[in-house]
Amino acid sequence: MRRLRGFLGAAAIGCGLAFCAGAQQPAATPAADASAPFGPTTLQRLLLIDGARVGPTRIVTVGDRGYIVVSDDEGKSWRRAKSPPAPLLTAVRFVDAKQGWAVGHDSVILASNDGGDTWTQQFSAPAQQRPLMDVLFLDAASGIAVGAYGAYYETVDGGKTWTERKVLPDDKHLNAIVRQADGKLVILGEAGTLLASADAGKTWATVASPYKGSLFGGVVADDGAIVAFGLRGRIYRSTDAGRTWTQVENASTSTLMGGARLADGSLVVVGAAGTALLSRDAGRTFTRLDTGTTRALSRPVPAAAGALLLLGEAGVRTMALPVARQ
Repeated sequence: MRRLRGFLGAAAIGCGLAFCAGAQQPAATPAADASAPFGPTTLQRLLLIDGARVGPTRIVTVGDRGYIVVSDDEGKSWRRAKSPPAPLLTAVRFVDAKQGWAVGHDSVILASNDGGDTWTQQFSAPAQQRPLMDVLFLDAASGIAVGAYGAYYETVDGGKTWTERKVLPDDKHLNAIVRQADGKLVILGEAGTLLASADAGKTWATVASPYKGSLFGGVVADDGAIVAFGLRGRIYRSTDAGRTWTQVENASTSTLMGGARLADGSLVVVGAAGTALLSRDAGRTFTRLDTGTTRALSRPVPAAAGALLLLGEAGVRTMALPVARQ
């Protein structure tokens, strides 16, 4: 059976965390009690895949067995959100301080209207065996979820209903969806799949790809450029809405899986073998950071000034960023 080359795909990190599309997944965790605290030891045993800042100090993370874990103090302490049983969750996004969505295996889509404290299920299609890998809301009503084997769902009513749609002629995995400052959208996927939309997802056009390997994510720099990354440490930069791309030099061949733009405009990209790369020139060049771990990292989340939370195999890891040279 073909491996899921979404986040933590088989060849992506080579560490035994691969999830085969359609393979038996761990049983969903029972519904959680939002009052349950998480100590450091418990947190380190979790596989956390994605996270988002919600408001000035709150951080919401998602991961294995449907866990949704919340911090209200920049990552110093954590507690479980109240959520229904769910399989592995792969992405979480908020449109404001209250409304957010999370997606994952079984094509599950969860929603929150209280900043991540409580969640309800909006959609699920376990029989299709197509994990969702990313979700993006353009506003409180219009959203798009993408995933394995060309999975693409959209809503215009805040997720009350989700409509399936085919945007690719084949079934390549769609791993990430990125929104630029001007509202244009780009989807990144398996085998160099690139799709672009200039009309909020109404129509999609295939874009010539600079790479035949999988792209797992992308971030938008302060200057509007898209920085995409994926297998074997490949990084590409586009300044024309994804029509053309320039490869960015990276000595590391560790697969890159998640990225973020920090408050000062810096970009951080993380991946296999504890890899973390920092750019302070809008993605034109990157330097490697010492994370102190060889465990796979999935997503960087900005924390308090000068700090970064690294999500991945060992839950949450906090590190200080180097001081920028004047």
